[in-house]
Amino acid sequence: MNAARGERLPSPPRRTWLLIAALLVVAVAAAWSLQLDLRPLWSANWWGEAWQRLRQFGGGLLAPALDAATLGRVAGLALDTLAIAALGAFAGMVLALPLALGSSRAVMHADGARGWPTTVVVEAFRLLLDVLRGVPDFVWAVLLANVFGVGPVTGLLAIAVSVAGVLGKVLGEQWDNLPQERLLALRTTGASRLAVFAYGIAPLGARTSLAFVLMRFECTVRNASVIGVVGGGGLGAGLWDAFTDGDWSRVATLLAALLVVTAAVDLGTNLLRRRLRTDPNHPQLERALDRRAAGRRRAQVAVVLGLAIGAACWRLGSPLLQAFTELSRIEWDFVWPYTLGMFTPSLEMTTWAAVARAALVPLGIGVLATLLGAGLAAVLAPFASSSMQLEAHRFTGERASTVARLARWCVLLLARAVALLWRGIPEVAWLIVLAVLLQNGVTPCVLAIALHSAGVLHRVFTDAVDDVPFAQLERVGAGRAATFAYGALPSVASTWRSYALFQFEVNVRAGVALGLVGAGGLGQLFRHNLAFRQHADAAAFLWGMVLLTVVIDRASRALQLRRLRC
Repeated sequence: MNAARGERLPSPPRRTWLLIAALLVVAVAAAWSLQLDLRPLWSANWWGEAWQRLRQFGGGLLAPALDAATLGRVAGLALDTLAIAALGAFAGMVLALPLALGSSRAVMHADGARGWPTTVVVEAFRLLLDVLRGVPDFVWAVLLANVFGVGPVTGLLAIAVSVAGVLGKVLGEQWDNLPQERLLALRTTGASRLAVFAYGIAPLGARTSLAFVLMRFECTVRNASVIGVVGGGGLGAGLWDAFTDGDWSRVATLLAALLVVTAAVDLGTNLLRRRLRTDPNHPQLERALDRRAAGRRRAQVAVVLGLAIGAACWRLGSPLLQAFTELSRIEWDFVWPYTLGMFTPSLEMTTWAAVARAALVPLGIGVLATLLGAGLAAVLAPFASSSMQLEAHRFTGERASTVARLARWCVLLLARAVALLWRGIPEVAWLIVLAVLLQNGVTPCVLAIALHSAGVLHRVFTDAVDDVPFAQLERVGAGRAATFAYGALPSVASTWRSYALFQFEVNVRAGVALGLVGAGGLGQLFRHNLAFRQHADAAAFLWGMVLLTVVIDRASRALQLRRLRC
């Protein structure tokens, strides 16, 4: 309906209210399963003690360690973090590509083969991706540290394995969700699977795949910055040491370094997006590009990425050389049985009952953190959208004053700064900050993951809003608020839901990872059994992580398929 003509805009459909009610029920059930105890928050004594801890922590934050020795060490750790993230992401993408090809029905059925052997191959690849993705990078770091020792190489390999699982799953799903009728012309020519992929699937899915790869690299940088907590090197190692020592000034310096690194990567990926933005229908493309100009831009980006990988190899050259040297000295007769033992679970029913109970902790954390994070991101999205704040005159016909335009610039910058703060500090670092106020427990873990998720989802939510064509927004014929509610929001709802479902799986893994540092559940019991060399029980909790990921993955795939049939 056109609000400009005085007509009434439609109210939300009944299924929207049913969805909201269902989410509230799920949130209450998750809170009950975690047995969240918020009663201390109403105690005057609790607030007094929390205030004292907060004063000590705040004093350190206001007086960060800025001496030359500390700054030099922090700068070195920051460079290690970037190098770990770059090499880990690159190795993960190289491994993810063949895994994504094997797990995609669109690729495997491209030549018309739909028999049971192809289905078995697809499910086998998906199961392998579930194993790689189901074990969080923190847990991979704990396992790999037993072979490669504590250091950046362990962090690099842990991130590579995790990135391979995540990217392989998402790329395969994105290719499966492409409109298959657009591939019929290639298929009717008798093209092979690889030809259909190279000339049909890859070009059609390039834009969405690139957006996710860049977002995943940002997440990889944040993971690399804290994986040192469990032996992966980088800023995380220094942050955890400073936290355990109670050196709040050094904690403040390291947190500032995390924000600087995240902001730099955020700016860099934004520049890459702009250089690779060649779609003439994109609302924010400055000018149309011919094929030669678009190819030149892609070449420039490839050179920059190549230089970044080379610099990362140079930075980690010594640790990598040392790791390869140590590999030649490993007694594989001991390592292989130990490694196989780590994946051979106990078959006792009592152990698996404990696994089932422990799985409720990361599951509940994932539900609550995703709902809270997605809600915060959705609320912040219109304020951080350049379309809604800076380009509104192009679809509403309004004429904003200079003061109004300046105010909207301020709103946009403030919203993006808040979101950058949320996602710039990883979950573990948020947990360290919140533990000062709330101490250890499940509540700070939920809030830590929720804040980080809000920042991550805000980025993709806002990008989705900015990608809506202005011609589609013009049809609403209303002001900015109504245009967002009845024009942009319906257009991006399915995309937001897809990202939220994926973030839920990420948050469940984060709940497992935080278990290693005190959140409880699968992560804590895995590390406890591993420390006491109860490898069969530790393997049971490890496979519990994988099974939890498989259940969530199959449920999310079913929801995506249902969405496509609607």
